[in-house]
Amino acid sequence: MMRKPQKPPEGAKMKETADMVAWKKEFERMKTEDHKAKLKELGLDDDDLEEFEAMEKGELSLEDEISGVEKVSEEKPKKKGKK
Repeated sequence: MMRKPQKPPEGAKMKETADMVAWKKEFERMKTEDHKAKLKELGLDDDDLEEFEAMEKGELSLEDEISGVEKVSEEKPKKKGKK
């Protein structure tokens, strides 16, 4: 009996193929406006484009976007003094 092929765990990195390398080079050469036009062409709406801009500026990470977590301020909570 043949074994069922296992899926890689969620979030696992994929092996780079020639297609992926070519796409990455094209993406790196693409201007921001061209990239936005391409995203609209693929069916993304204005909210998605705003998220893309936030990720590009470093305000939101891809992991946060995938998990649906919104960026919270990075201030440390104040410690309460001893009584």
